Amino acid sequence: MISVLRTLRQPRYAALSALMVVVAIVCVAAGTWQIARFDQKVHENDALRGNANAPVAQIAVILPLVGHGAAPSTNSVEFRTVRVTGTYDVAAQSLVRSRTVGDETGYLVLTPLRTSGGTLLVVRGFIAQPASGGVPVANPPPTGAVTVTARVQAPESRQDYAADLSDHQVESINPGQQASRLGVPLFNGYAQLVAHQPGTAGLKAMPGPDLSNPAGGALEPQHFAYVIQWYLFAILALAAPFAMARAETKHQPVPQQFDDETTPTPTTPHERTAEELRAAKLADRYGRVR
Repeated sequence: MISVLRTLRQPRYAALSALMVVVAIVCVAAGTWQIARFDQKVHENDALRGNANAPVAQIAVILPLVGHGAAPSTNSVEFRTVRVTGTYDVAAQSLVRSRTVGDETGYLVLTPLRTSGGTLLVVRGFIAQPASGGVPVANPPPTGAVTVTARVQAPESRQDYAADLSDHQVESINPGQQASRLGVPLFNGYAQLVAHQPGTAGLKAMPGPDLSNPAGGALEPQHFAYVIQWYLFAILALAAPFAMARAETKHQPVPQQFDDETTPTPTTPHERTAEELRAAKLADRYGRVR
C-alpha cells in the first residue's frame, strides 16, 4: 500500500487523479439529475393516469377561454374526458398536417364546435396522406346540435402558419391564433373525439392514451438505471488511478534479500578451506593431463 501511495505522488499520477476527480464530479451531477428526472417522470405519469381515469366533466371546468388566465399545463388537463354539446362550424375547419397515427402520416381534421360557453377545437379524426401527394378532402361533420365525448389535450404554442399554407392547412393547433381568426371566445386547448362519436364517420379514429408511460420518453425504470449507471461511473473514475498505480507497482522488480546465514560472501585465497584447496589442486593436476 505504501508503494502504491508513493506511486500516486508521481506527477503523472497526480494529474491523472485530478482528472478522474473531475470526471467523478460530472458523473455524480449526471446521476443526481437523473434522480430529479425519475421523480419528475413518476409525478407526470401519475398525473396523466389520474386524468385519464377521472370522471367525465364539462369542458368549461377543464379549459379556460383564451385570454382568461394562463394556458393550462399538460399534466393538469391532458386525457381528461369531457362531454360537450354544440354545433360544428365546418366553414372554419382546418387540416393539421404532418401528423402520424400508427404507421401512417397524414392530417388531423380539426373542426370548431360552437357551444353556449365558447368554441372548442375538436379533432374529429385522421386522414392518411394520399398517394398522389395532394391535400385530402375530409367527410363533413353532421349538421345541427350534437353531443360528443372527447379527451382534452393541452394547447400547442408553436406557430400554425395558416396564412402561409393553402387548402385550410395548419402546422399546429394553436388556440390563440385560431381565436384571432375566428373572432369568437375559444377554449384554450382542444379535444380529440373518442371512437364512434358524431363527426368521426369516414375518418380514422384517434388512438386512446397509452397509460403504460403516458408522459412519453424514457420509462421510469430506465431513469432509475441511469442513476445507478452514473454513480457507478463515478466510483470507477475514482478507483482508476489506484488500480493503475497498483498494477505498475506489482510489476516492478523486487530486490532480492538474503538472510545472514545464507548470504554468500566472496572468499580470498587465504580464506579457502582445506577441501577447497585440495579440489583446486586436483583440478589443476588432471587439467594438465593430455
